[in-house]
Amino acid sequence: MEKYVKEYKRQCPRTQRDAVHKVEYAKATCSRVLDPMLHFTCSLEGRCKDCEKDYQDE
Repeated sequence: MEKYVKEYKRQCPRTQRDAVHKVEYAKATCSRVLDPMLHFTCSLEGRCKDCEKDYQDE
């Protein structure tokens, strides 16, 4: 399984502070299917569930 990581610069919806989200994806075997998210990390609050939801369907 091929994996890759993307970084997204966002503003925290709760504190309005700048944050970096790192999301690890697995490369899908078909181009018509979204790459599944494997792992999410926020630079402000490690496993923030509110922000993690934003990437689950991306």
